[in-house]
Parts: sequence; C-alpha cells; structure tokens
Amino acid sequence: MGNFENIKSALVYIDEHLDEPMRVETLAKHFHFSPYYFHRMFSVIVGKALAAHIRDRRLIRACLQLAETDKSILAIGLDCGYYSAQAFSRAFRDKYGVAPGAYRRQGLVSDMQSVDDMIMKFTNRLKGGIFLHPKIIKRPALTIAGTLGDGNKTWEVWQAFEKLHKEKPLKNRNSDNGYEIRLYENDTSTVYVGFAISGVPDDAAYALYKLPASEYAVFDVYVANGYDSENNAMNEWLRTNAQGYSERMLGNAHYCVEYYDERFQGSETGSIVEIWVPIEKK
Repeated sequence: MGNFENIKSALVYIDEHLDEPMRVETLAKHFHFSPYYFHRMFSVIVGKALAAHIRDRRLIRACLQLAETDKSILAIGLDCGYYSAQAFSRAFRDKYGVAPGAYRRQGLVSDMQSVDDMIMKFTNRLKGGIFLHPKIIKRPALTIAGTLGDGNKTWEVWQAFEKLHKEKPLKNRNSDNGYEIRLYENDTSTVYVGFAISGVPDDAAYALYKLPASEYAVFDVYVANGYDSENNAMNEWLRTNAQGYSERMLGNAHYCVEYYDERFQGSETGSIVEIWVPIEKK
C-alpha cells in the first residue's frame, strides 16, 4: 500500500538522520505531504507520535553504542541528536530508569528493531483494509444537514446531496468534512449524508439528523483495499476488546458513522475514511 511504502521510507530516513534536528514540517515536505496528513498517517501506522518515535530510536541507538563502543557519554549523546550530556542523560534516565553510565556498567543491551520488522508488525495490525486497533474518542451531539435515502443506494444519496449543496450551499456548515450516518433496524437500512452545521439550514430542502453525543471506537479504513472485511473486523473488536466496550444502540437500531476529512481521496491508494462505531460500558 502507498502509505506503508511512504512511511517505510520515512522510517529509514529518520534512522539515517538521528544526529540531526527533525521536525514534522521538514519531514512532511521531504515526503510531499501536508504536516497534518503526514503526522496523522505516521501515528496511525506506527502507533505512536512522530516525536516519540524519534526519541525512542535515538535512545535505542544510544543503548547500542553504550554496550558496543567505548565512546564517551557526551559523544554518544551528540551522535543521537542531543546537544549536551545533561540533556542526553536526563532523557535516557526518564526512559530507562538509570543513567547512561550505570547502563554501560551493568552490561545491558537493547535490540534495535529493523525498519522491515517494524513495517511487518504494523502490517499485522491490519485485517483487510482496516486497522484493528481503534482510537477511542468522545463527540458531542451534532446536527447533520443533508439528504437521506435507501442505505443500499448510498451513491445516489450522495449525488443528491452534492446537487442540493451546489444549488443551495450550506453557509453555516462547521467544515467541509462529510458525514455518512448508517442506521440498521430489522431488514431496513437508511443513510443520511451531509455536513455538520451550527443552527438550522437556510433552506427546508435539507433533511436534518440529530447525531447524539457518544463515545466512539474509530477505525481507519484504507478505501483502495475495499470494505469487505470491515464489519467482521469491527464485530471482532467489539467481542474481544479488553476495555469492556460494547455497541451502543439507538433504540432498537444499530448505527455507525463514516467520516470523510482531507485524508479521503476517493479510491486512490492511501485514501482513508474513518468509521465511528458508537460504544458504551454497561
């Protein structure tokens, strides 16, 4: 997948430049992404923020040098991107609980996982095109203004919304990010699509849906890999998650939210849509 290859290249680049200052803006520009998109993509795939990954890789390199070389503490700190022995020692102690000198004297050794091994581990977090480790978010109640229709004809519902919005733009939309709310009750599937708004729309042609405040498990889905595995993967997470979350219902109806922000680029490689599964603890 395109994003995995880009992140793999970024991981290699980071390992080759651990002795240099690195900022998300610089790395994003190097790999031709916006800083927001790059940081979000990196965090989703790697499982930690960019700054935390750089810090950890620098400190693992320091561990190897402490164990395998006779370099001074200052030289190792400088080689790992720190500007003083004090800053290096403080970061090292915060991470490992001992000072660099004590680590060396105890003969401890840490393994520096290869980039290929890291990418393999990240890939194993996927099932089909969906990440199995969702983030948990809380969202307030939202008012969605748009169109509604048969859940089996979603594309037609989106086309109707786009036509309506082109003719009568929603001036009070919160953003250009799209929402698709799917409700399932018995054998009936209904879909609402549109924008979140403040207040009420200027035109009565818009259908309104009040999305209640809720906690959600948010799954990132790679669109190019298809949606075939998403329901099974999310159901599996609901059955097995260690936090004790279960699905939250709206009366007798199941529902979920598909959220389209700037990471959604149609069916292109790397395009991502978020799926929000409402959850609760009983």
